[in-house]
Amino acid sequence: MKKTLCAIAMVASLFTVSALAKSKPKGVSALVKSQGTIKGHFPIGKPALTPPSYCAPVCLFYGGDNNPDSPDDNGFANDNTLLVPDTTTWGAFTVPTGEVWTVYGLFINTIADGYNGLDPAASTWTIAQGLSEGDGGSPVATGTATASFNPTGRFPFGFTEYTMLVSTPATTLNAGTYWVNILPNCTDEGNSDCSIAQYYFDNTFGLNRYGNLEPADISYFNSSFFGFDYANTCEVSSTGCQAFSFGVIGVGHLSD
Repeated sequence: MKKTLCAIAMVASLFTVSALAKSKPKGVSALVKSQGTIKGHFPIGKPALTPPSYCAPVCLFYGGDNNPDSPDDNGFANDNTLLVPDTTTWGAFTVPTGEVWTVYGLFINTIADGYNGLDPAASTWTIAQGLSEGDGGSPVATGTATASFNPTGRFPFGFTEYTMLVSTPATTLNAGTYWVNILPNCTDEGNSDCSIAQYYFDNTFGLNRYGNLEPADISYFNSSFFGFDYANTCEVSSTGCQAFSFGVIGVGHLSD
């Protein structure tokens, strides 16, 4: 369901976290972490000659690193916790014309706030096609897998960033555009941190990207908690509308 410009502005003003308030009061949810007010533009970062070490053994795609030094740095809520349930951000990638990819793994770079772990470690992952405004498209492959959760060495907004990686069954993708989500969980009612935990899918401006460029301005945000139904991130926040930091692992070959 499309939001009016008035509603968008209201939500952005209510939930955007500024550089002057990098840490929110514990137990208070936030849709976006941001240290800028200028909408991001895609892409400006330089590509890398080699992918990050965890995008292996064959890195088909990497959107690029989050840049904590950028004045437009941000991250969108992407989590299922006792504080913020069933909230997903979707990054896009493209399998080029004439190629077929077999995917064996996916990862996202995520900010952890309130709890530096996953509870449980089992996380849902999805590759989908056909996302559009108000439409979640169709899953191509989905499942639940134990996720590794390792620090990247970057600290956006003073919080630790982690690479969250899952292995997937072999999934064949023909040429086209696809969307990815991996959902961090903290739903253990016996873990008090799950009541204050939140995770954010990091943005990127293509810094150290690898492989094909990430499609511009077609990422989506879905959360009944925050009142959005597959809204383009360009509409969700004044600092949205950029690419996201995630990758695809597998094998690619030319189509017949």
